Amino acid sequence: MTLSNYTISKLCDALISDVAEYIRDDDRFFDLMVDLIPEAINAKLGQVDEQLVDDLSMCISQRLILKGF
Repeated sequence: MTLSNYTISKLCDALISDVAEYIRDDDRFFDLMVDLIPEAINAKLGQVDEQLVDDLSMCISQRLILKGF
């Protein structure tokens, strides 16, 4: 089935909030963030004190928002 770009855009508009909610409410999303945020911090800063990584991870995770438009 081939849809026009306009139709795809309209379907995206209709689905975005539900898809974001689905992802946000899935435990796998939380588990992924627990793994990825410290990894990203270490990739940017190099190996730093584990407590600093934990503190930064908590702060960053509170600021990351997955939301629909």
